[in-house]
Amino acid sequence: MPEPKDVERRICKMLDMGDKELLAELDEYFLLSDERHQRISNTLEEMIQEVDRLISRLDEIEDESLEYEYEDRAQGEIIG
Repeated sequence: MPEPKDVERRICKMLDMGDKELLAELDEYFLLSDERHQRISNTLEEMIQEVDRLISRLDEIEDESLEYEYEDRAQGEIIG
């Protein structure tokens, strides 16, 4: 987060710009903003995929655990 003095300085600079210069500055700002948005979006997508992978793995582990528990019970009934 920029410091208030830096923001004030930037606003004053932009107020002193001509129309073409200001338009170029805003175009650059929006381009950089779009790039940041895309990076954030990509990172979130990767994180969601990783969470999905972890949830799937937890489901597999739970299923394996239930299978072992069922086998242990069945084995106990055969022996007992």
